[in-house]
Amino acid sequence: MTMLRGRWPATLGIALFAALALFSGFDRLSSHQPGDERLVPAPFRADAARVTAARHLVAGELDLAAASAREAILADPADARGPAFLGAAAYASGDEALGGEAMKVAAAISAREPLAQGAFTAIAMDEGRVADAARHFDILLRVHPETRVLDGLFAIMESREEGRAELARRLGTQSLWTDAYLRAEGQDAAVLRERAAFLTRNAGAIPLGCARIDPLVRELARRNYRADAQALQRAQCSGASNGQLLADPAFDKLGEDALFGWRRHGSGGVRIAAVGGAVELTNRTSVTRLVLSQPVALEAGEYRAFASVAGSQSDTLLASLDCGQPERPSQAGGALARGQLLRAKGCEDEVFSIWLRPGSGTVTLDNVRLQRVGQGD
Repeated sequence: MTMLRGRWPATLGIALFAALALFSGFDRLSSHQPGDERLVPAPFRADAARVTAARHLVAGELDLAAASAREAILADPADARGPAFLGAAAYASGDEALGGEAMKVAAAISAREPLAQGAFTAIAMDEGRVADAARHFDILLRVHPETRVLDGLFAIMESREEGRAELARRLGTQSLWTDAYLRAEGQDAAVLRERAAFLTRNAGAIPLGCARIDPLVRELARRNYRADAQALQRAQCSGASNGQLLADPAFDKLGEDALFGWRRHGSGGVRIAAVGGAVELTNRTSVTRLVLSQPVALEAGEYRAFASVAGSQSDTLLASLDCGQPERPSQAGGALARGQLLRAKGCEDEVFSIWLRPGSGTVTLDNVRLQRVGQGD
């Protein structure tokens, strides 16, 4: 076996056990039985040995884990978990021959044994047997579709070109695979971003549509990975804006999309109303107030903001680009109606904001645009 083949099963064996322990329903009463083994019924001895083997595996105490796994096999040879734990301990110790034989025994007892199927997936993928790897992975998906151990197996599929092709085929045709792959809540940020990039690059081969990717897009946006979220949405959603730095520049969907669209910041002295494809703004307070904002994903550099502004004092609208929370802008860059110069820092939580000075009556705003300095319309 190659170094890769030995490493993957060892790592996955221990990780898979952690998931298995959540589902296997070990009888915790076994750990409270009398210390004299002769007084403990055989089924409880097997449970106790499996629990002990599991604890040793998690702690990295591989010799002790193997010994407890052997005890579990002797006490209950018909349970697949005993040889599976022995196989995981053997793989982690570098004994690939014993690990492979133990996993085969576990799978023969129960084809649904996740430790064995995880190891078989990794080995088959390492040997280039993609169809076999996918078949073993499919069994694991059907047994434990919620477990995070699947992340490691998805990573194996993504690591090789033929694996990516098989993954694309499965994601495009099998909802079981798609549901597991798109699960976003509680997921590691690096995993979320890698999967978003994979689905963005392969949107033509894996056309999932807006509804399926929405949880992933929203989780990326919630964690301020706006560029990843917007790229995925543009690739997978036929109606998404393409190539625009600002979403909904004409306010057609004002208030409908809190992820990428405009957010209204009204108050007792500020009126914000959508009227005939534009926005009417009024500020009756004595200070410049934030009226509209939206999160953006911009490269660091200079930008110029433009808008169609109508009213008695059209230069009373200002724009700002900030990281995190909007900050009241100075007047150094001009006004929005005349093309205001802004500087983006390139942060992950950048926000574009529009502010209205006081005492300017009602101002009508439409067609807001953001353009990188040095690039033409």
